[in-house]
Amino acid sequence: MKTSTVVAVVVAVVVILGGFYWYYTQNPPAAPAGQAGLNGSPNQGNTGGDLTGTVQQPGADGAEGSIIGANLALGTDSNATLGKYLVAYNGMTLYTYSKDTAGHSNCTGQCAVNWPPYIAGPEDNVNQLQAGVTGKADTIVRADGTAQVTYNGMPLYFYVNDHTSGDTTGQGVGGVWYVVKP
Repeated sequence: MKTSTVVAVVVAVVVILGGFYWYYTQNPPAAPAGQAGLNGSPNQGNTGGDLTGTVQQPGADGAEGSIIGANLALGTDSNATLGKYLVAYNGMTLYTYSKDTAGHSNCTGQCAVNWPPYIAGPEDNVNQLQAGVTGKADTIVRADGTAQVTYNGMPLYFYVNDHTSGDTTGQGVGGVWYVVKP
């Protein structure tokens, strides 16, 4: 076989494998129902993506944010306007709903579509907290049977209009949604 033929075959294989890699990183397979968890599976609606190891997350102001590991349930980020606030394993901002009570979520139906609950799977350890997160993490069972992560008893949510780490567009929405302070 000619050297040019071998090179062409190798290049073709690399291009094909690269295409598969790109496709699957942009379109990860959905986790089976009830199997999603904090480990980076796309269980949080707009917050999917596999975070393996430790990643540097950018802050909302463009500065470097907190280091969040894929096995951490809660970490922190900050910006000049809000100061320090909680983020999930994937670096996305977490919110509380002032109409909730400790240990009970009142956000269901369309509310839960716009404010996806932070769901933990049975394999997740919600007590894996980044240094500086001083409150207590736990879970509650929602009406649909899923386990929602709580912080100091209050259920945690994402906001559908936050698209990247550091977004805090849910702060103050309707006068009832607020970022969570560590």
